[in-house]
Amino acid sequence: MARFLIRASDSFKNKLASHEIPGLRWLIDGFNYRDMSRLKEIGPDRLAAEWVVKNNGAIKFDKLSTRFDDYNMLIRATAELDPRVPKEQVHLIEIDATDSSVSGFGCYHFEGLNDIKSVAFIRCKSLQDFGLEYMGRYAGNKISYLTLESCPRITEYGLEHLKQFSALESLILKDLKNVHRPKETIDSIRRSLPNCDIHYS
Repeated sequence: MARFLIRASDSFKNKLASHEIPGLRWLIDGFNYRDMSRLKEIGPDRLAAEWVVKNNGAIKFDKLSTRFDDYNMLIRATAELDPRVPKEQVHLIEIDATDSSVSGFGCYHFEGLNDIKSVAFIRCKSLQDFGLEYMGRYAGNKISYLTLESCPRITEYGLEHLKQFSALESLILKDLKNVHRPKETIDSIRRSLPNCDIHYS
């Protein structure tokens, strides 16, 4: 009996990590929803930070030394800041979405991020191609460093949107198993982004 419970527990943890639990999709979508009333209240930078951390990622602001990966700590640290006062406003400069549940829909949060410099999507099983389209549309001229690694829903069609990322200085693409014709795709991106250092493996 104990052995059965251990196996069941391990199976549940593996399914949770792989986002394969029936009904989990609506929960992930909820955590990626862009709350427009909250946007008006705190602004795009803090809303995007809450989105990432709520989905088990980490963020960095420009004026705070702490790297936040705990939602409660993030809320406590920003609760006293009045977004209407320029000197109290914080700007999101770094997103680390490693092993997070961020999705393509959540990438609407990039709208209004004028200071974002570094983004890493690593082992993001819910990130779809259209997320890169949204990110490129809203922040492609801001992001300098981008990593896409082990994101199984990203295909060559999603990578085509990287051509919108005109500010990129460094692009790391790794273990993207559903990218077909990778050489042709990467060569095309290189032609569009001649000043970007691109690593693909």
